[in-house]
Amino acid sequence: MNPSFLSVRASRATLLTLLALGVYTEAQACPCGCVRVCVDNLADRPSAAASPFTIDVRYDYVDQNRRNDDAHAHFYAIHRNITSTLETSLGGQVWSLAIPRVDRTLRTNILPTLANPNPVNTSQEISGLGDIAVSTRFKWADYTVIAGVKLPTGEDDLTLNVSRRYLQPGTGSTDLMLAVRREYSADADHPWFFWQLGAQGAVAYDANFRPGTSLTGSAGVRHAWTQSLNFSLQTTAIRQFRDKNNMNAAGFTAYAEDLESAAFSTHVAAGLTYQLGAKTSAYVFYSTPLKNNNMADRPNGTQVNPVHSSQIWSVGLSHSF
Repeated sequence: MNPSFLSVRASRATLLTLLALGVYTEAQACPCGCVRVCVDNLADRPSAAASPFTIDVRYDYVDQNRRNDDAHAHFYAIHRNITSTLETSLGGQVWSLAIPRVDRTLRTNILPTLANPNPVNTSQEISGLGDIAVSTRFKWADYTVIAGVKLPTGEDDLTLNVSRRYLQPGTGSTDLMLAVRREYSADADHPWFFWQLGAQGAVAYDANFRPGTSLTGSAGVRHAWTQSLNFSLQTTAIRQFRDKNNMNAAGFTAYAEDLESAAFSTHVAAGLTYQLGAKTSAYVFYSTPLKNNNMADRPNGTQVNPVHSSQIWSVGLSHSF
């Protein structure tokens, strides 16, 4: 057998082993992620193989003040998050370090009752480091394998005026991420196409709380309108499983509404990418939910609409150097 082939297999096995070992470094409490950003701009980035480093900076704006057409408006939120992703090629594989900064405005919407005819609605600003993720991707036949670890670097124990655990800046858990991707290249007269299947699940977490595993499937096309301008259209389906929440037994009664964490949702996103130069590109995407099926019921039998059903604006810049 070819020694170089054995070396490649050994290096990938070593990589995945290191990633698996890394997930057991910390164990803390963990809420589920609040908003799923459905934009995939991987193919629009300048190639990391052509330069030592590529940096991608993306700003996501999520307005949850009118989510679900006001059907579930017991609290409101606006998210203004920045994710900086640094990529480099090492050992024939692309390594990525994603560093998110979370910035949220939370506002309660307490309705008047006979016992409390004049409720006080409060507003709160939450900002800081989110959960850092380290990942790699490499070719496997006609596919691309993406594997990574999400670390509990964001704060998860802040006192919030909205009793939702997933609104914390960090999850508190260490998660494994794995995905398989297939891309179909195109000539000048045909669009480019991709699909990707992925999963993320917590492997280290607090005894009273474990965020639900998520499964994601995406597919998209990209068409070159001009030599510099590309149009993208993407669809995404997300199955978010329910959090395992025993926090009430530990005295954290404020997190009783974590039933909202389970849902099946579909989304569509459209975007434009413009090549500013050989090593720089800028992009803008708009993502909107198509349908949401909540997989959780309250004890009284009523359903709770999911929280991650909002339009998302994403703008970003990628540069190789």
